[in-house]
Amino acid sequence: MEYVNLETGARINLDELTAEDKKFYKQAIQKFRENTNWLAFDEFAFGIRSPIYHGRRSHIEVLQSALYLVLKDMWLQLGVQQGLIKRSKKTEKKAVA
Repeated sequence: MEYVNLETGARINLDELTAEDKKFYKQAIQKFRENTNWLAFDEFAFGIRSPIYHGRRSHIEVLQSALYLVLKDMWLQLGVQQGLIKRSKKTEKKAVA
């Protein structure tokens, strides 16, 4: 399984996700497709109930995890789509899962 952002070319391999992470990822994709409010997505993705913190012992481990990288990319894309973050490049393609 792989996450791809067509705009940036970012590709993130998701094969190592746990069952819990995969379930959370699918929920995040649904929220992304529904264009969930940016701040609501932020709370969902990075709040204390997020599995990005489970089993990780340091901040670096969280930042390097595939699930965190995907959630951050979707979060940024939502911010751009909702006009809360300014895009510096020309295209407006959405991330695809």
